[in-house]
Amino acid sequence: MSLDLSTDSSTASDIAAARQADHIAFLHRAPFAADALALGFLPGFREDCGYQADQYLNLEIPVGMLDNDFRNPNLERFVDRFFEHEPQVGVIGDIYEPDAVDAHVAAAREIRASYPEAELIVVPKSRAVIDAIPETLVLGYSRGYADRLAHDFSDPADWRGRRVHILGGSPPKQLDAIRQLTRPTLTDEPPADIVGVDWNGLHCGAQFGEFWTADGWDDSGRDADHVTVRKTVRHSLARVREFWQQHGVWPESTPEDEGMTVEYEGPSPADLEDAACTECGTNVWRTRRGPYVAEYDTGAICGYCSYECYFSHRHRNNLEEIAGEQSVYLPPT
Repeated sequence: MSLDLSTDSSTASDIAAARQADHIAFLHRAPFAADALALGFLPGFREDCGYQADQYLNLEIPVGMLDNDFRNPNLERFVDRFFEHEPQVGVIGDIYEPDAVDAHVAAAREIRASYPEAELIVVPKSRAVIDAIPETLVLGYSRGYADRLAHDFSDPADWRGRRVHILGGSPPKQLDAIRQLTRPTLTDEPPADIVGVDWNGLHCGAQFGEFWTADGWDDSGRDADHVTVRKTVRHSLARVREFWQQHGVWPESTPEDEGMTVEYEGPSPADLEDAACTECGTNVWRTRRGPYVAEYDTGAICGYCSYECYFSHRHRNNLEEIAGEQSVYLPPT
């Protein structure tokens, strides 16, 4: 049985303000980062990746958020990358033990000496670390696929009264964390101040022709001839923006004019009749799940009715697939 506390207007107002983020970030390569920027997201990338935009002419995307290479962390290198890219937000690193706090604080001070307005995030990975981090730094609340998630070692009360950025996890999971960190309590503890959130899982679904909605993944875009990966990611971004707007988390102001709208256009009758698997010719709309969409170094985007067809075609034709953060040219949409 849950206990819902009634709140006066002042408390309700405070909680609403605490839940509204300063930024919603999307870390990815071009052209996806450019589309995210146009929709009002804060674009960025991990320090070892970049936008991979060398093949584009006259494409300039500001670095809004810089994440650290958490698999190969190095504070000195991250500080150098920060000075190189000059982002608004920087995730300095994960801290597992209290004796590592001083080094991360020193890195933050070095950055702040030149960029006093920078929003700097450190990610505690144990309960003892939370209290050891000074309040001048934002706490990163791990909610995605990290080795140690925030709820594994702490309670919501441990984060209250602190400025918090939700790292990873789908929007519903992030919203659940936000509510736990900000809801009223019997002891009148102050809510956490939600500074920002980020999630980069949209591309994985798009490779299967699926876009994200608040009700789950929608596979209406399965025809690769009709909807490109870029279009599908862009549509997901628009749905994520709507989700955060409906729940009062979307920022008051964003890097770009958020007047851009994206509406999904379903397939025409001709699309339904001509949605053939690249390998076997099966109509992908008549399969349980398909196609698997692959991008190749030739610039081709192919859709398959199954993973087996994708695997067979790729290897039989010696195709080099573009994966991860490697750059790829996507045709204009």
